[in-house]
Amino acid sequence: MSDGIYIATAGAVAQSTALDTTANNIANASTVGFHGDRVAFREALGKARSVDTALVDGGTASVDQQQGAMTQTENPLDLALEGDGYFGVNTAQGPRYTRAGNLQIDDARNLVTADGMTMRGEGGAPISIPPEAKNVSVATDGTISADGQQVGKLELARFAPSQLRREGGTLYAATGKPIEGDPPKVHSGVLEASNVNVVRGVVDLVKVSRTYESLMRVIQGYHDVESRAARDLGGPK
Repeated sequence: MSDGIYIATAGAVAQSTALDTTANNIANASTVGFHGDRVAFREALGKARSVDTALVDGGTASVDQQQGAMTQTENPLDLALEGDGYFGVNTAQGPRYTRAGNLQIDDARNLVTADGMTMRGEGGAPISIPPEAKNVSVATDGTISADGQQVGKLELARFAPSQLRREGGTLYAATGKPIEGDPPKVHSGVLEASNVNVVRGVVDLVKVSRTYESLMRVIQGYHDVESRAARDLGGPK
């Protein structure tokens, strides 16, 4: 079998990864706090075939940490992070991280995300808002106050892009310990929009789709050639 079909197949697999990533980015272009993924590809030697055969790997996705646009809401529980970092949240699977700051107060008076996940205070404890509280405010360091009395402080953490694994939407699992440095600033009454550029995303989606289709035609072409060769060689002498 020709090495060309292996090269084309590796390329098709890589473009399939890029296609899925680009489509997911576009689908979340209006999601609060969403940061798109970027896919990087590396050359890999196809040693199983030949030391001279170079293939592209399947691609590695990493989080694009560029800041999204800020939108004023005047709601004190709408929070946005300025700079590199994430809010900590508690889930059934353990601590996770997000930049989606559209928070709410649940029936138990705990501060939660729009998806109902409990916000982590320092040390991982939930932040409870007293039932009689009339005014809730959030300082730039993440300190939560109710009627002027401090009730908790949001857990803020920074990670390298390679230390985060997406778990759907705006939620991430950390694969390493937080990195040192100044934490991000918290802005109240503001939400961070998705950092995905829809126009650029659609253009990329078209380009990747066409490349994928071209590679599939190449693979089919190799298959047809080898099928004809097998029939000709296997025919009557």
